[in-house]
This record gives sequence, C-alpha cells and structure tokens, in this order.
Amino acid sequence: QEFVTLYADFLLNKVVDRQFRAFRRGFNMVTDDSPLASLFRPEELELLVCGSQQYDFMELMKSSEYDGGYSSESPVIQQFWELVHDMSDDDKKKLLQFTTGSARVPVGGLARLKLIIARHGPDTDRLPTAHTCFNVLLLPEYSSKEKLKDRLYKAIKYSQGFGML
Repeated sequence: QEFVTLYADFLLNKVVDRQFRAFRRGFNMVTDDSPLASLFRPEELELLVCGSQQYDFMELMKSSEYDGGYSSESPVIQQFWELVHDMSDDDKKKLLQFTTGSARVPVGGLARLKLIIARHGPDTDRLPTAHTCFNVLLLPEYSSKEKLKDRLYKAIKYSQGFGML
C-alpha cells in the first residue's frame, strides 16, 4: 500500500513539480498586485481557465446559424438536433470537440458559441467535416436519420486533431 501511495504521489505531483512551480510563479506575477486577485473568487478563476461544465445544447441550437441552403426548418437539421439531444454527455463533448476543436464550454455557455451548419452536397457516403477555426460543421444532406446518425457518430468517434485515425 505504501508503494502505491508513493508511486501515485510521484506520478501526480513530483513529476510535474517544476512545471507547476513555473506556472504558479507566472500566475502570481499576473495576479498578486493586480485587481484580478480581489475581483475573482477561486470558482470564477476556474471557470475562466477551464470553462463551464454545463453542456446545454439547447442554447447551442438556438445560437446556431445555417448556410448553403439549410435553415432551422430543414429536415436534416431537425434530425441533427434530435440526435444531438439524445446523445450521451460524452458524445456531446466529442461533438463539441469535433466542431470547435475544444470539448470545453466557453465562458457564458454554449449560447455564446456561434456554430454554423452548412450543407455539404447531396446524400453521400462521406462523413461530416468541420472547420474548427470557424466553428463550421459541413453536413451532407443525408437521405435518412439513420444514415445521418451513422455518419455523425463515426465522424465524432474517429476524428482527432487535424486528421482521421
């Protein structure tokens, strides 16, 4: 038991001690004699640094825009949002990562994020693609909800970074 405790301490603390001290030194340089130190509670600083943990995709749906012939009334768009609302929290994070490049909710919530869903041609076997720098999801006009679900889940499951795994 002692070995496990010491090994865990080594992996979680000792290995990153030098980096953490450098981070703390830089953080203190910014906040020590700054109004930031008195303006924010620790929870607020955590929110600023880490983002919110509240994944309200209804907010994202309301703030989204459509392009390339899609509108909020387009059948594929309505099917897309039905699928999104039925996703697990883990899959919602993957979708956010896929479309924006970050699985974190921005400060102010998903309502502050402007996602653009653009038509990417007619029904096809291609997967949806995204331009993460611009929060654009390129979504082919799939012929069925089942096909949309299959392609969307493949895209968010197997994509990583700038390429496919």
